[in-house]
Amino acid sequence: MEPKIFEERARFKSIPLDFQYQDAADYNSNYEYLKEKFCNYHFDKWKKEEEGEYVSLIGRYDWTEEERAAIQDLIPWLEEESKNVGWNELTTKQAHPGFPGGISPMVKQEEYDRDIFGGIEFTQVVPEPKIAEHPVLKKMAEYWKLKRCRTRVHTQMPGQAFPMHIDKLWHRYPAEPHKITRMVVTLQDYEPGQLMQYGNYIHTGWRAGDIHIFDTLNTPHGTVNMSRVPRTIFVLTAVRTDETDEILRNSNKDTLHRL
Repeated sequence: MEPKIFEERARFKSIPLDFQYQDAADYNSNYEYLKEKFCNYHFDKWKKEEEGEYVSLIGRYDWTEEERAAIQDLIPWLEEESKNVGWNELTTKQAHPGFPGGISPMVKQEEYDRDIFGGIEFTQVVPEPKIAEHPVLKKMAEYWKLKRCRTRVHTQMPGQAFPMHIDKLWHRYPAEPHKITRMVVTLQDYEPGQLMQYGNYIHTGWRAGDIHIFDTLNTPHGTVNMSRVPRTIFVLTAVRTDETDEILRNSNKDTLHRL
């Protein structure tokens, strides 16, 4: 994949460097504010999109038998541990990385959007401190030569859905926001009823170890688990380096990445 596409989209974006000077107070909805002010997405729901436009499949980890067994052994613990905290709870209790005090300056608008969906929990979360030293997860994150990397595990229980939303992550690296990236690693094979949507592109049918990256500052996205079993993913939020981009340029959906 060619990471330069992120830079080209960000070039036309007016990134707020200080949240105190945003005009977000004029908006009830966090989603509508981001959509109108900062998002370079077309929002044409009838436009057909292909893999590689807003989301790119960049291969699969070529785990050894020992690494694969370590991940399989970890899954039950992650599922159980994730029951302790949900996304909504985490983001309203001083847990937004990079914001002053860990609190989003648009917390009221975020609450408005949550209320639209009846205040349901979107997904369960295992925060970084609980997984940072797991040897295989750590190697998976280090492989991409990222900087300022933060990791989380999201376990979406049967019946949970994360509504379409737009990430506001420019505060992580406002000097070069186009280098902010999110990678998603599926830790289990897909089950029917599990899907992720990026813009108009539906991603499903994944295998354990598959990796994808998406244009996080521009692409509305959401997930749903209509299956009968939990769905667990490993999420990396970081800043791409030149080394990262070189790996990405040599990656496609068929690439095998050996740790």
